[in-house]
Amino acid sequence: MKKIITILLSFLFISFQSAKAEFGIGVTGAFHMIEADGTETTRQSGQRNNGSHSEDVVVPELFVETFLDGGFTLGLSYIPTREMGSKSRSDTSTSGDGQDTGTYTAKAELDNVIQIYTDFPLTEYAGYAIHGKLGIQHATVVTLESLNSGSTYPDEDVLGLTIGFGTKGDIGSNTYYKAEASYTKFEDYEASSSAQNKVEAELEDIAFKLSLGYKF
Repeated sequence: MKKIITILLSFLFISFQSAKAEFGIGVTGAFHMIEADGTETTRQSGQRNNGSHSEDVVVPELFVETFLDGGFTLGLSYIPTREMGSKSRSDTSTSGDGQDTGTYTAKAELDNVIQIYTDFPLTEYAGYAIHGKLGIQHATVVTLESLNSGSTYPDEDVLGLTIGFGTKGDIGSNTYYKAEASYTKFEDYEASSSAQNKVEAELEDIAFKLSLGYKF
């Protein structure tokens, strides 16, 4: 997947360098519904704790894109931080040493979310042009947990595949809008803490976006 990102970035750079290429920049208001399902295997006892968490957040997004022949668009978007929320639980040690007893708070966020995407024409409905979307996202899972054991989990880079659809149209001679819905499935987050606890998590995201852009 990293090779695909390199190819798309190269294509995006070449498109922007073309003297005839028209491109746009803009800002997006996005409503994200993030779903995380995970399993933590605790040290010593080997106990497996399963959990899930949903978080709804609204975040801004910046984008730049170039318009290609045939109604295709190739673009790059950026989100500084996307919150994933937090969840707590209380454990009682089964090993008798009391080291695993206490409150555990899992908290994380996605930092520096970069997406390379293409919009491609599908059909027209009620006078609106409908396009499909394919994208690849790169994000850093930043862990902000508070564990009774004092251990921490490392930050990890993950990739995600995005599919979606939407519509776009001109507002004036240079401004345009986009409205989109998308689904992203990220790679599983897998890591071991400094105390040798292990965690595995699946991350999914459903997003609804409204964008305003300016053409050059």
